[in-house]
Amino acid sequence: MMSGEHFGSSFDVDGDGDEAEGEIGSWAYRGRSASVFLIDTAKEMFVNPGKEEDGEEPPFYQAVRAAHSTMMRKVFSNDQDLSALVLFNTRETKNHIDFSHVYTLQDLECPDAERVLALEELLAMPENLFDTTYGHSTDASLQDALRVCQSVLDKWTGRLSEQNILLFTCRDDPHSGDSQKQRQARKKAQDLKEAQIELEILHMGETFNVNKFYKSKITLADPTSRFKELLERVRRLDHKQRTTGRVMFTLAPGVEMSVGVYTAVRKMNKPYKSKMWKETNEEVKYVKKSYLRDEVSKLKQVYDVGIHLLGFKPISRLKPYYHVRSAQFIYPDETLVQGSTKMFAALLERCLARKVTPIVRFIPHKGATVSWAALVPQAEKLDDKNCQVTPPGFVVSHLPFADDFRNIKLKNATRATPEQVDAAKPAFKKIFFKYSPQDFDNPDIQTHLRNIEALALNRSQLDPNITKRAGKLLETFRDLVYPPSYDPKCITKKRPAATSSSGSKRAKPDPARIDVAAVTKAGKAHTLTVDVLKAWLQIRGISINGKRKADLVLDVIEQVDREPLTTDKA
Repeated sequence: MMSGEHFGSSFDVDGDGDEAEGEIGSWAYRGRSASVFLIDTAKEMFVNPGKEEDGEEPPFYQAVRAAHSTMMRKVFSNDQDLSALVLFNTRETKNHIDFSHVYTLQDLECPDAERVLALEELLAMPENLFDTTYGHSTDASLQDALRVCQSVLDKWTGRLSEQNILLFTCRDDPHSGDSQKQRQARKKAQDLKEAQIELEILHMGETFNVNKFYKSKITLADPTSRFKELLERVRRLDHKQRTTGRVMFTLAPGVEMSVGVYTAVRKMNKPYKSKMWKETNEEVKYVKKSYLRDEVSKLKQVYDVGIHLLGFKPISRLKPYYHVRSAQFIYPDETLVQGSTKMFAALLERCLARKVTPIVRFIPHKGATVSWAALVPQAEKLDDKNCQVTPPGFVVSHLPFADDFRNIKLKNATRATPEQVDAAKPAFKKIFFKYSPQDFDNPDIQTHLRNIEALALNRSQLDPNITKRAGKLLETFRDLVYPPSYDPKCITKKRPAATSSSGSKRAKPDPARIDVAAVTKAGKAHTLTVDVLKAWLQIRGISINGKRKADLVLDVIEQVDREPLTTDKA
């Protein structure tokens, strides 16, 4: 089944229908993403679910920690996105439209250190202090809470591409016995949908009964009882993917459908350094101009933009070592061609049934390098809670060219001794786990980001520690493999300069013995050292004060051009 509802929870097509057909495959700025965390603060939210031995927290602190984790992720992944935090069912009231028992803790702003520290203070606040500061209640109207959240979004004057409200609560019947408040909440939920504000409830606790109030009124997330599941669900809702472009998929002459192209995996790099002006400490802006860009683009554009079907091959013909670059994902898009979803679903169904993969010519946008790819069919998979694990569609696996294959000659390496192998086995068994690449971040980048975080939040940096599980076994392995003097925390010293057999340092070349004119005539003046250049110019009475090597080279070249060609040395 081609289910757009499930697919939208992980891959949300960001189209609003305003992209021109001639701009297929191009980016268009649609504004920032805004999220409002609406957290229930009734007494029930502070009751521990009875799993203290597993490190579980009361639902309120889990919700705040989820907001904190999302904000920290936005700081490094997309610091232009916006977030806000609103509490309801508090005793105190603080919001600009003065609705009772609703407290706006943080307005809609970009994440920064001050907002992160404020959430950490809230996490460290015991319940009795929270009761003194904010208080508990059950008198808040859900309609009023949603109206406050909408007003927080409406206050932002800039353009917003996505707006969503994440409601955290463990109370499955907030307006029991009050049909008027229930009716008002339903109406407000419908108003938010019409205003293109997505409202999702993360109901906390396995005993939550959605049939009492929330069913068919608000988009429901899977029931959450553990903090890890909660964070994963919030990450999916908050980290929706956008299309990198829309292209036409040509099956045959006159038979076309439109698809959206998504980036499935993207390499994460360290944040770029910002160059500052030394006098004002302001960031330096770069201005880049390109000439004859259209001509260069036309030379590269051999084929038309889009996906063109060339034929089919059995999936078994694809090999793991064909991987040459990160894969992409395509999904039908109705913006350009109506009926694309049905045609796409039919193609996907037959490819899955016959176990074949379409071979295509793929050009995602103008100026892109042409590539040949295999479209690997992928069926939709749901977990035991009926939540989508993988969406239906085609994975674009780029195929290698002939010169991408090469033979690698491995040199003979030192083999481990049997004692070293036996020492390594128990250590690795202690830290063995089921591997999945999605569970691991680049340790170099994460260390870099944690150092930035520690600097911004004024906290000490803690090193990761795995000695609790396999410390002694790792020490035994280290003692067998490395020499006794080995210290893994010791910084390697710089290798000393090479010395002659007599122990003296290598002597510097004598500037007087170098034929500067001949070297310059050969076009290698840049290879001369600064001392040689200065000595040669000083003999000829040319000033060298305050000059860099490039200036010295130019002076030497000009002087050599004026003098007759001789082999006189300096």
